[in-house]
Amino acid sequence: MTQKDLKSLLREKKICRKNLRDEEKIRDFYQKIKGLSLNEMEELFPAPEESIAQNLFDYTNEILCENTLNKAIDISLSMFDPETIEKCSDGSFQNDMKLLQSMFFFLIEEIFRGEKGAAALFKSALSEGTWMEAETQSAILNRIASGIGFIQNSPFDSLDFCSLGGKHFRANESVLRIFYNFMHPALYAKEGIVNELNFIREQQKNILPIFPNTRKMNYTKSDANKEIEEKAENLKILRSMDFGFFDSDYTQSFFACDEEFRESFTRPITCKCFQETNLVWEKEPHFNLSGRRKIVAKKSDRAINKSALMNKFLYSERNMITHVSENFAVFRLFSKEYTKYEMVFWEELLLESMYDVHTYILGMSSDGARKKLLAILNHYFEKITDRLGMEKILVEQRWECVFGARGDCNLEKEDLKKTNIFNILSDDEVTHFKRFMAFMYCSENGDSDFFERNRKRIQLYLIYLSLRLSSMDFQSMDLITF
Repeated sequence: MTQKDLKSLLREKKICRKNLRDEEKIRDFYQKIKGLSLNEMEELFPAPEESIAQNLFDYTNEILCENTLNKAIDISLSMFDPETIEKCSDGSFQNDMKLLQSMFFFLIEEIFRGEKGAAALFKSALSEGTWMEAETQSAILNRIASGIGFIQNSPFDSLDFCSLGGKHFRANESVLRIFYNFMHPALYAKEGIVNELNFIREQQKNILPIFPNTRKMNYTKSDANKEIEEKAENLKILRSMDFGFFDSDYTQSFFACDEEFRESFTRPITCKCFQETNLVWEKEPHFNLSGRRKIVAKKSDRAINKSALMNKFLYSERNMITHVSENFAVFRLFSKEYTKYEMVFWEELLLESMYDVHTYILGMSSDGARKKLLAILNHYFEKITDRLGMEKILVEQRWECVFGARGDCNLEKEDLKKTNIFNILSDDEVTHFKRFMAFMYCSENGDSDFFERNRKRIQLYLIYLSLRLSSMDFQSMDLITF
């Protein structure tokens, strides 16, 4: 976009800001910004710090155009009066946010009008003349969310763009990124989703960090307790916020022996954004008075793996796309580097993860799928436990021998070392076992592209998360002076 084009859009923007209820003007302006890059959108809609300079420049030009030179010089000195600076720094930006609020209606109409009952909601808002209002947009999105499987009712409690961001991110950044990622014609739907996930992860890390700082040394007891309590509260908030949506028809295919004879398998799953939402501590964060006076904590890898049997996590899916990497649970269980450097009892984690898969399969409603998947799992469990001298014991009895009533592994350290699959199975067998576990962890042999099949659900969920985090950023914002 040339400077001439930008100036033309800036002029149109000013006209639109004075006509926020003019459907035709706002819709036309929305169409015109679709091809802009993110940087160009930021030029068109500057955040408060950047808008001050632009507003003062515009104010000066206005004075020079309407007054004699001498009078203009006198009047221009008033620009540096605190009241003038406050007016310039706030009013223009607030008007920009109101314009973005009005255009947001046409973005969500474009994305969601095909959803059941949505067309009537959009039509009603237009006919009643309330389409540009935050309350109307919230009501529409809540109805759509309810119809496409959101677990929480009415998640869009407020969509007021004038109450977003400011402490960790530019006050309009979440809004501009939503527009860019979900309306830009050059972006494929999946690319826009990945971009949005990248930003939401940065929002979460800065606005709602959940891990206490375990690297810092020489904490005082009060500072350590404050850090632990703050992060615990953040985790509680994240769990309530990242509630997820249902995918009741998640379909995969599997095969027992011959890949040519694949069978379809459908199960309900929940989709959330972050695997950390399901975080369980193996060792709760606590202050270690001795030595380096650090905070000590350990998350439960087993619990996180177990959650992957019933959940997909969007940010983990993003990692698999951008890094061409494996499912996080599969990586923990099948990476030799992980077993060597990060896990003292890696074999125990693998066995207990197999136990959790075993329990999950036994609870399946489909008798046919349950029997076939159980046969595959038992095949590998038999091979592993043969090394423990259990060749003559029935496989179901082996599960009882290896695990206690609560599913904890009973084996001593020396016996655990005998169960290392890389020493027991051939390379091909490891590959097949790995694929089976990936299948159980909802990340292998999907019958369709998960992001594409759930595109609208994911887009709506990410809009909700980003705006919710930005609203929290606004609420925690310190007093800003210009």
